[in-house]
Amino acid sequence: MVQSKKDLFGAVFAEFLATALFIWIGCGAAISSNTWHSGNSTPELGSVVGISIAFGFGISVLAYGIGHISGGHINPAVTFSFLIRGEMSVASAIMYMLAQFFGAFIGALFLWASVVGLTTGCEGNSVDTIDDGANVRLCAASCDLDADSGVFMDCGAPFGLGTNVVSGAIGQGSAFIAELIGTFVLVFTVLMAAVHPSNGSGPNAAPIAIGWSVMLAHLVLVPLTGCGINPARTFGPAIVSLFFGADSFV
Repeated sequence: MVQSKKDLFGAVFAEFLATALFIWIGCGAAISSNTWHSGNSTPELGSVVGISIAFGFGISVLAYGIGHISGGHINPAVTFSFLIRGEMSVASAIMYMLAQFFGAFIGALFLWASVVGLTTGCEGNSVDTIDDGANVRLCAASCDLDADSGVFMDCGAPFGLGTNVVSGAIGQGSAFIAELIGTFVLVFTVLMAAVHPSNGSGPNAAPIAIGWSVMLAHLVLVPLTGCGINPARTFGPAIVSLFFGADSFV
């Protein structure tokens, strides 16, 4: 538990930075894999595995990096579970969560700046492909077809920056249950591996277990919901994508 104000501010900054990097790593892998679809489309197995590894290994590496400073929450759901258990004060928990949400926003903003070139040439075309002279590729953004001009306009961020989308193959109720269970798997692992006093492996091994739990949750949930077991991870890309042309907030 953080004791002094200096320690608290350091921990809050660590949560902010780690969450920003987590978004850049995980959602960046989702964009690079070119698998984010809406409706009934399903990502290929290899891409699902790649995305899951990026999120799982990413959280493990970052938890090791800041665990000694803040505990390595990097997730408002984890922070909330610590609050419920009395592991931290209400004020500390609120500061952690605000840092995580803001970090996710900044991380998504930097991710957009890193990949915005993928949408170059999307607007103003009458087809959803881009011919750059060397090859023809699919536009990396959802665009609205203007009825008057017959060309695509108002293109969003590249692949929605990995924004969570519920697959058309399942209902909202099923998506809620799946996300609830996935979040439980993560929080349960954190509490048992990093907090429970009877855990013989020690806290140094906890980030490995946590990373594996995140990876397993993504293997199940990416084709169904995009895996939103981290509220900050869902929030950041959705807000930045909304600013840059997305037509809905998920």
